[in-house]
Amino acid sequence: MHTRYHDAIGVTRLSLIANVTMGFVKVIVGWWSGSRALIADGLHSLTDLGSDVAILIGIRIASEPPDESHPYGHHKVASMVSLFIAALILLFCSLLIGDSVRALVTDTARVPHWPALVVAIGSVIVKEWLFHRTRVVARRSHSSMVLANAWHHRTDSITSVAAATGIAAAIWLGEPWAFVDSAVGILLGGYLAIEGAKLALEAIKDLMDTAPQQSVIDDLREHILPIPGVVGYHDFRARRVGDMIEVDLHLLVPPELTVQQGHDIAKHVKEEMLARHPEVINVLIHIEPAVPEHRHERGVAELRDDA
Repeated sequence: MHTRYHDAIGVTRLSLIANVTMGFVKVIVGWWSGSRALIADGLHSLTDLGSDVAILIGIRIASEPPDESHPYGHHKVASMVSLFIAALILLFCSLLIGDSVRALVTDTARVPHWPALVVAIGSVIVKEWLFHRTRVVARRSHSSMVLANAWHHRTDSITSVAAATGIAAAIWLGEPWAFVDSAVGILLGGYLAIEGAKLALEAIKDLMDTAPQQSVIDDLREHILPIPGVVGYHDFRARRVGDMIEVDLHLLVPPELTVQQGHDIAKHVKEEMLARHPEVINVLIHIEPAVPEHRHERGVAELRDDA
């Protein structure tokens, strides 16, 4: 398995253990103490199990080499996993909002006991630590699905903050304010729905071969003109393939060079880009002689100053 995924697997397994433990603790304590907010928070932690398992499966599939049925590899599974995580978040939001509204309408909310507040605060601490740890690993491995899971931890942290706020208000202000526990659930569901929609949109963009951010494209293009023998290039394109990036371009070289010399220059460009950007899995280069017809056929993006 690719080394870039080792840390991702480790932090995801840690997340799975934390979600199992906290999920059951929050549901049990929430049921015992009468806190709908904590029960909902616990169910959210248990739904995180689905995203953890999906990521472990996604990493396993994405790291498989290309085969006859998938000649371009299996990297798009990362975008599919991110979309699945987003769907889980949206499903949780609808259940949370529905249950909270039902409690308010039927006036069945009651004041929870203090252990619910302790558990909610403890969950905030654990989830915030997991969020920062997972985000560091995601950025280091350039993994969109691990980053999606990091933000899933952040949403769980926020649900715990909201749950703790509602529980504290209900406990300290008494029976007339018991509804706060459920009202917080509604506000919480709305916020999480927005975050889930954002994750879904990013995953859909990747599945549609959307180009990376302009800053990423500019960084990739920096490694072309400095290579000796390169006159210019055009038709530069890049697309996301799951967590990875594919690049293709037309490279202009002096027309008097042999095919072998042109190939060596293109190989140098490819190796430089792959070495500096581990997230790039392939660079496809079409070699063209630097003559007027090729310079102006589709428009030259960049030329050397001395060309």
